[in-house]
Amino acid sequence: MRAVVFAGPSLHGIAPDRFDAFEFRPPAACGDILAALHEDTPAIGLIDGVFENTAAVWHKEILAALERGVAVYGAASMGALRAAECHLFGMVGIGRIFDDYAAGRRVADADVAVVHAPADFDFKPLTEALVDVEVTIEVLLARGFLVQGEAVHLAERAKRFHYKERTWSTLLQTIPAGVQRRDKIRDALRRHAVKQKQADAVQRQKDLDERRARAEEKQKQGGQNSGPSPFGF
Repeated sequence: MRAVVFAGPSLHGIAPDRFDAFEFRPPAACGDILAALHEDTPAIGLIDGVFENTAAVWHKEILAALERGVAVYGAASMGALRAAECHLFGMVGIGRIFDDYAAGRRVADADVAVVHAPADFDFKPLTEALVDVEVTIEVLLARGFLVQGEAVHLAERAKRFHYKERTWSTLLQTIPAGVQRRDKIRDALRRHAVKQKQADAVQRQKDLDERRARAEEKQKQGGQNSGPSPFGF
């Protein structure tokens, strides 16, 4: 059985066959990791998960997987949150967003939340996560597409918006500038907006791919009696 990865909006636009060594499933809800565990999956990747209207992934199901020796990796969204909470017990966190939560530089769960389309539309994000907005503002400021006052204004406004309402369109409407200035910023966004959640999610997949490849190579070098893969693949 292949490793199971729970993903949705964070990997929107990424072709599934790019990581064909994994079985992709929709964003995880409470009980989904336990279900995968009962199917004897060799490893679990948590990227996206549901919440609010459905119970979120339970910490104890992650701990149950770790106790059974199943590697659990997290990044980008719900995966980064749970990895920050469970890394002391063996869950592996990957990426900038995980690092920020683990270090205490970021604490609010809502910073990674978005509204997204259903599975039929590939979980397309319909709003912007605060983590993506803040990194994008940093980049636009560093490249001269925003002045300091505009960057501070957008960052403060982004924090005030509920995740269900936070879009670049609504944010740009708050800038005290003319239409031409807003259009210039909008054009810069089209070219330079950062998808940090997606970057972390892709990094997690690459990391797992590299671990799997190293484990398979080690098994080949060790022969048929080399025993199970150290990475659970």
